[in-house]
Amino acid sequence: MKIYLLWALKIVMAEVILTALQAPLKKRNLKTPARVALIIGKFLLAVAFAALVLAGPVVLRPVQPIMLALYVALVADSLADACCTVFYAVKKRERKFSVVKITSIVFCLIFAVYGTVNMEIVTPAYREYSSPKIKREHKIVFIADIHTGSPQDFGVIEKTVEKIKEEKPEFVILGGDIVDDYTTKEDMQRVFSLYGGCGIPVFYIYGNHDRQAHAQYANGVQFTPEELENTLYRNGIIILKDEFYEISRDLILLGREDKSVDTRLDINSLDKPMSEKFLLVADHQPVAFEEHSDFGADMQVSGHTHAGQLFPLRLLYALIGGKVYGEYKTSASTLIVSAGAGGWRVPLRTDVHCNFEVITLKPSE
Repeated sequence: MKIYLLWALKIVMAEVILTALQAPLKKRNLKTPARVALIIGKFLLAVAFAALVLAGPVVLRPVQPIMLALYVALVADSLADACCTVFYAVKKRERKFSVVKITSIVFCLIFAVYGTVNMEIVTPAYREYSSPKIKREHKIVFIADIHTGSPQDFGVIEKTVEKIKEEKPEFVILGGDIVDDYTTKEDMQRVFSLYGGCGIPVFYIYGNHDRQAHAQYANGVQFTPEELENTLYRNGIIILKDEFYEISRDLILLGREDKSVDTRLDINSLDKPMSEKFLLVADHQPVAFEEHSDFGADMQVSGHTHAGQLFPLRLLYALIGGKVYGEYKTSASTLIVSAGAGGWRVPLRTDVHCNFEVITLKPSE
């Protein structure tokens, strides 16, 4: 609760700052082109803040919460400004700064509440595929980017595990960033005890945050990579680092080491499995899909992107060719990029819902 009260206070501060900066404009009758340019400028500034919050250098972490609050205020203000500009143009009335600001505050409240609530709801995303290589039906759950210890309440993680158990999957893949630089040792042990005790076989691949590589910019290192690995083993969770695991006579799982570490092997240095078996690759970052497809993978499951997390980053990343969310295909393979079950660093998710993938593989008819 405390973090959400602080979050609300920061948004109020951002609105006050934005109002003060725009106050001189209320005395000026801006022409429509100038008004449109101002709206676009505010929205682009919001996008820049969003990008710096989620993908900026680690040295910016102390000011990222303020940047996030400014992002919310700027998105709401640019939307309110655009709506009011159209309204006053159609009605041919004199523009009132107070009306614009009230509209901005209302939009800001709606946007912030939606993003906050959206972070606390995790739903299953169902996908179904068929292949001649599959001889019997397999039901798989892939979940990534929980970021235990983030603003998402631990109760949400517990409810998510119950939802996964209700799906009755054959096995679960923990797809990286289950913990991060802000996770305490206690929470790390809790989350893996939870998954290890779910009564379902669980596999684990590393993400770019699990080993607390940048914990010095957070609360300091809370656990070592060895302690993390020992906790996984102790809870019966199978770690795959560029390793194959034969699930059944028709299905092989390849868990990849994360791209962020030097020990990741070249895919072509691995022994290629028999081509008549369905090869499922789990790789935290969706960056090597074409390589895996050429290697013989029939499907790849990835996370990492959070589907952008903050609107409109998903659209921006997609425009520059990034594989951000959903399904991508080559002639021989399918990539599924999960939206993730949590969020990075900040208590806000203004785009796609948090989810985990429920994938059913069926024999071709």
